[in-house]
Amino acid sequence: MFSRFSYPPALHRPSSRFRAVATALFLGTLLATLWPSAGRAQATSPQTQQKVTMEGLLEVLHEDRPQGSRYHYYLKTEREHIKLDLRHSYKEFQTGDHVRVRGVKVGQTLALDSDSSIQPLAQIMPNTFGPQQTLVILVNFQDNTAQPYTPAFAQDLVFNTTSNFHFEDSYQQTWLTGDVRGWYTLPMSNAACDFVAVMNGARQAAQNAGVDLSAYNRFIYAFPQTSSCGWWGLGTVGGNPSHAWINGSLQLRVVGHETGHNLGLYHSHALECGAATIGGSCSSVEYGDTVDIMGSATGHVNAFQKEWLGWLGYGSSPPIVAVNQDGVYSIESYEGVSSNPKAIKILKHTDGNTGYRDWYYVEYRQANGFDGFLSGNTNVLTGVVIHSGSESTGDSSFLLDLTPATTTWFDPALGVGQSFQDADNGVTITLMSADNTGATIAVSYGAPTCVPANPTVALSSQNSIAQPGATVTYTVSVTNRDTACGTSTFNLQSVAPNGWTVSSNVSSLNIAAGATASASLQVYSPISATNGSYSVGAAAAHSDNPSYSGSTSATYTVQSSAGSSVNVALSTNATVYARRKSVPISARVTARGLPVPGANVHFTITKPDGTTVSASALTKKTGVTSYKFRTTLLDPVGTYWVTADTTNASPLSALVTTSFIVQ
Repeated sequence: MFSRFSYPPALHRPSSRFRAVATALFLGTLLATLWPSAGRAQATSPQTQQKVTMEGLLEVLHEDRPQGSRYHYYLKTEREHIKLDLRHSYKEFQTGDHVRVRGVKVGQTLALDSDSSIQPLAQIMPNTFGPQQTLVILVNFQDNTAQPYTPAFAQDLVFNTTSNFHFEDSYQQTWLTGDVRGWYTLPMSNAACDFVAVMNGARQAAQNAGVDLSAYNRFIYAFPQTSSCGWWGLGTVGGNPSHAWINGSLQLRVVGHETGHNLGLYHSHALECGAATIGGSCSSVEYGDTVDIMGSATGHVNAFQKEWLGWLGYGSSPPIVAVNQDGVYSIESYEGVSSNPKAIKILKHTDGNTGYRDWYYVEYRQANGFDGFLSGNTNVLTGVVIHSGSESTGDSSFLLDLTPATTTWFDPALGVGQSFQDADNGVTITLMSADNTGATIAVSYGAPTCVPANPTVALSSQNSIAQPGATVTYTVSVTNRDTACGTSTFNLQSVAPNGWTVSSNVSSLNIAAGATASASLQVYSPISATNGSYSVGAAAAHSDNPSYSGSTSATYTVQSSAGSSVNVALSTNATVYARRKSVPISARVTARGLPVPGANVHFTITKPDGTTVSASALTKKTGVTSYKFRTTLLDPVGTYWVTADTTNASPLSALVTTSFIVQ
């Protein structure tokens, strides 16, 4: 049983649902040595093995990078700084917890015997209410003395914009207060991303200038952009005191995200399942939540995150309604302060071993305050967004995609009259009504009801350009969009110009709900076909209920061998761009002066440092396709070379190059 410090009655005390979370660090790239001092000790210590039991303060670090992430654990005693070799992640702990560990010590590394070899003795209290005493320290380096913004700008961004964001997000319960100090030039180079040295140097510089560090419990270290750090922000998740590092860009999107980590939040993910149901194969999108600052937006954190911090359903916070039975429930718009329910959480599953419960969280967003960025997003403003979350860990916030037929995450909401079903757990959520003040949701448990839907049909080809009398092979992909209906049969049909011949390897497909199946379609043009573009199509319909059907079309381009060379015109809308700007790149494919639709154009952008970015797109009926390349603050300045090539069918191929400048 975990022992915890008691919360004094005068303080906000979270419910059993609200607990301290594991401290983590948000990193963009792998840092070779997280704590240089520990590395040096290990290099000089004799590599002898000994069985030990030790007590000390735990340090938990979480590393995020483009390809995956991992945790690091250290034990800090009065005399040593020991790296812990654990068998798995322990998200129930946080930095500052007092623990006892046992295992085999080799140098400055301690390998734990088993999962039970780490025992909590006392856990640090969270701090998510009231004024957060914050010190911002601006520093630069001996080889980079730039001051990209003034202390006054930093003061306004942190203690006005970001503080106001947290004040609104917490329903006026949490805000930032404090000071900005610097600029200080550290006696170090920025050639290596040594964030520990930056922290230590910044704190020492502030103390030398007469700053009393004990007056603050949250610290932000901001410095000019340095390419040696592959991340834009770094922050401890939880912990008291907390620390955050800002690499170059001092803006709400960065500072609000990192201070969200400091308060105790992990990332707000998205769950991509390919259908409006949970079950089967799903993948996590790390920053996929498009309505949440802990995801990829600058909006309020979601209801699971707010409950985790105590900003919903605790003390004087607005209520959140827990649902575990059939009923109709109302919630009001998510952003304003009131005593009415801001969200409902619907029981999904209870773990029989641990007792932890998994929930669905339903909220109704409007374009108010810092959620004003949603203005014009009809899908979100007229529907409800649903997240899933678990009591077992704060790293379990997932936005669900309830419009799986589209390829964007900016329309995740469930619309009026629509239902979301979790067939595995027997939960159905239906949005009954919504207006500018609130929404009404029906919840039912039990056997899910079959809800048929129109299938999605796609038609594609690796080679849609051919000579008269030739064959083009298309792939017909059909996705069953039914909910909780099991497997259905879909009859296939094809459409082609008069005089053309079409054949398929199958006449129907059996597809499980939410799954996709494919068939092959061969289209023969007559030898008398003239040069030009022709439309071919495919359709699929439920065999039991043909009114549920879907169709699509594609282009077949006839091009005789005479004059069959393809031309590609490549352009950008400007020659010079600033970093963090989008570069629209357009390609037009023609043959004998005629547009070539359905041509596969491959774009390659080569940066000044030699790295490349690639993308492919099909031309439209006009022969035109485009790709939008977005530069970042980490991209180098200089000339970027763009090539576009199309290799649909020999000899129908072309290659063209252009360039633009980033400064």
